Amino acid sequence: MPPPCDALKDHDYTRPAAGNLQDVLRKMRELATEIQQLTHEKVQPLVYKFCITDEDIYYYTRFPSKEVFTLFWRSIHPSASEMAYWPKAQWTVHESAPPEQQIAPIDEFFMFLCRIGPGIEEKTLSAIFEVSLSTVTHTILTWTSYLYQVLSLLPTWLSKQCIQATMPEKVKVCFPELRVIIDCTEISCETTSFSKCEKKSSFKGLIGIAPCGLITFISSLYTNSASDQAVTKRSKLLHLLQPGDGVMADERFVNKKMAEDVGATLILPSLNTPQQNSKDTQKTQVVSCLRSLAERVKLRVKEYHIWDNPVPLYMTGSVNQLWVVCCLLSNYQGPLDIKGHISLTEHYCHSCQHS
Repeated sequence: MPPPCDALKDHDYTRPAAGNLQDVLRKMRELATEIQQLTHEKVQPLVYKFCITDEDIYYYTRFPSKEVFTLFWRSIHPSASEMAYWPKAQWTVHESAPPEQQIAPIDEFFMFLCRIGPGIEEKTLSAIFEVSLSTVTHTILTWTSYLYQVLSLLPTWLSKQCIQATMPEKVKVCFPELRVIIDCTEISCETTSFSKCEKKSSFKGLIGIAPCGLITFISSLYTNSASDQAVTKRSKLLHLLQPGDGVMADERFVNKKMAEDVGATLILPSLNTPQQNSKDTQKTQVVSCLRSLAERVKLRVKEYHIWDNPVPLYMTGSVNQLWVVCCLLSNYQGPLDIKGHISLTEHYCHSCQHS
């Protein structure tokens, strides 16, 4: 007769085998992620709860309509769903590990737009989206970097053919050679200085504007102490001009020699001649319109209300990227003085999708 079997004493059936434990935990994490994704898909995105009308869309996102917002989102969604979040090397400075993604990508995008557009503070966004304050700041940083990388791939400098095709007729009559209007704006950032007199740092950024009102060139940010001509030279904008091109700029940005060195013609934004014939009068009126156009383009960028106050300290390392993103996103509001050229906006979205 065989001896009594003690096999049951040699194995604990209350827990999985040691070799399978890691596989079980991995499977549980995969299922949890899948459940979270399915939950996100079933829940209506907050953007469509807050934004009922096109006016709502513009207030929260600065896109002119639901149609344009949706077009833009569809163009970036494939890559946005796979983007890398704020680098782990940066996380280790602040905390032990990055948190798991808590909200759907479209709501993260909406959160970012709410921060830069209407300027809703991080603490308020934390309450609206029901996430921690650190999740809000990390999301803002991640989307700043992501949109900078995606939008920077798009060709912003328009060809001569495109400039001519979108140029207002009254500009074409007076300044057919005009390629770009140069202007700049200032922004400020919080600083770590311990001086009570220096709580912020100021920077200036140069932009190039096409006659139709689209921003076609964006410089890096430079310290406010740099002269305007120095900023123009360092930005290398003039290197993009071709012989025969016209550039409209105040002489504090470009002087006659700087323009001639690249074969371009300088068009001054003021024509103060004591006696003007009808053609001169027409040119003066067009110059006035173009100066107004440049001011409205700058206003569009500054209407991203994150610029109302010094950029928060946690974003100062990303301020150059944020500056570029706000300038490029303003182009999706459409050209200012030309009707019927929404195809340019659609072109930007289409290019974004294939970048």
